[in-house]
Amino acid sequence: MLTAIARKFLSKRIRQIERFSVDFEQIQRNQLSYLLLSAGKTEFGKKYKFNEIKTPDVFSSRIPIIEYDSIVPQIDRMLQGEEDILWKGKIKHFAQSSGTTSAKSKYLPVSKQSMKSMHYRGVYDAMALYFHLNPNSKFLSGKSLVVGAGKTSINEKGAHVGLLSGLLTEFGNPILGLFREPTYETCMIPDFSEKIELMLPRIVKKNMVSVSGIPSWYQILFYRLLDYTKKDSILDIWPNLEVYFHGGVGFEPYRDFFKTMLPSNSMNYLEIYNASEGFFGLQNDFSDPSLLLMLDYGIYYEFIPIEDIEREQPKTVPLWEVEKGKAYALVVSNNSGLWRYNLGDVVQFTSTRPYKIRIVGRTQHFLNLCGEELMVGNADNAIAIACEKTNSKVVHYTATAIFATAHKNAHHKWMIEFDNAPQSLEEFIRIFDSALCSSNSDYESKRTKNIALDLPEVIVARKSLFSDWMKQTGRTSAQQKIPRLQQKNDFMNELIALNH
Repeated sequence: MLTAIARKFLSKRIRQIERFSVDFEQIQRNQLSYLLLSAGKTEFGKKYKFNEIKTPDVFSSRIPIIEYDSIVPQIDRMLQGEEDILWKGKIKHFAQSSGTTSAKSKYLPVSKQSMKSMHYRGVYDAMALYFHLNPNSKFLSGKSLVVGAGKTSINEKGAHVGLLSGLLTEFGNPILGLFREPTYETCMIPDFSEKIELMLPRIVKKNMVSVSGIPSWYQILFYRLLDYTKKDSILDIWPNLEVYFHGGVGFEPYRDFFKTMLPSNSMNYLEIYNASEGFFGLQNDFSDPSLLLMLDYGIYYEFIPIEDIEREQPKTVPLWEVEKGKAYALVVSNNSGLWRYNLGDVVQFTSTRPYKIRIVGRTQHFLNLCGEELMVGNADNAIAIACEKTNSKVVHYTATAIFATAHKNAHHKWMIEFDNAPQSLEEFIRIFDSALCSSNSDYESKRTKNIALDLPEVIVARKSLFSDWMKQTGRTSAQQKIPRLQQKNDFMNELIALNH
């Protein structure tokens, strides 16, 4: 009975989603009108005279592209309970995310409107699309394992602050708790290793039909599950497991691992594109890894052609003017009070009927194995601190991502060329790692008790290694820069080969 009711409700939503191919421009214009009308009496809306803005062109010409640092004062006031600043009313929830060069963490507003129309709808739509793709699914006959969450905190003004997954778990529809594992109390435990040990005796007895979360977390959990149960594969524990909803980091490096752990041709994989700033995309085709851009979640999209990204105020294009195959930096305005916000993600359109994207990178160099989102600014700051405390000097550095294996956690591998080397490399690494934790809360959480990331590995480069590489590869112009943080290992491998 429940399955029949759910299918009827979800099929109605599928028909609405199918209109994205036809009504895309009107849907997006309606989203912009709704946002401007809702925030017209806010401090931000009055400043930019939202009541006078009638077209997307006027909107984009009147309001500058914004990054987090420029709205920190307004967010600080919102955290202190002030109303009608960036969005109407009082914002009671703030998602804690990776920091910028000047702040350990970002605190992004999450309004009650965005929770309902964006984040929760995204969950329902993921289910709707999955049922649409797999009509014979028994998704509602068992439990869904959702690894994430973590306890939220309340400041002196009553604002709830925490990871987005924690906020959604704590304030979500309690009915969802009937279908998910682990229990609410276990979900709220911030220490992942402690959470695993508490959930293991319970979840191995459940009929698990789906799992959701960041791939790196499941690497840790699956290895522990096999050790705990002495089974050969996860499907020996949960034979009815049929779908994995994944997101947060690129899935390709983890695909072989999951095929080994879940050796079944009937296992399905669907990607979601969800962040503290909004729920943006869903995979709607098992054979196509591209993501359907969700157009009616209270988000208005703009796109910066990647060749213009370095301009102080680059020109954006609306959705209906993007070109298939081109890369764009994603700019969003949403119903939590982010206005023309540069998300930092670079997407490429694989289709324009409907609009489908793939995430091709970030506008900054970064490392992101398991959600740590380590930025160049974090690295520069930590290098400076470690040099100061060890009386050393760094000429050049680079780093890459090393994925986890069955016997070793993921970690970052650094190649550092010193002008004045520290007396103790071990002490330098310890201080450097501590400084990275201090500058990036997401990195800190993954390093706690070596949960997901081991201590950084540092290779000392010989003198002039980086300049020799620049000469050898023809990068002799003063405009050429050393790649700092690279997800792929190609550059690191080239340096290692030259480091003799």
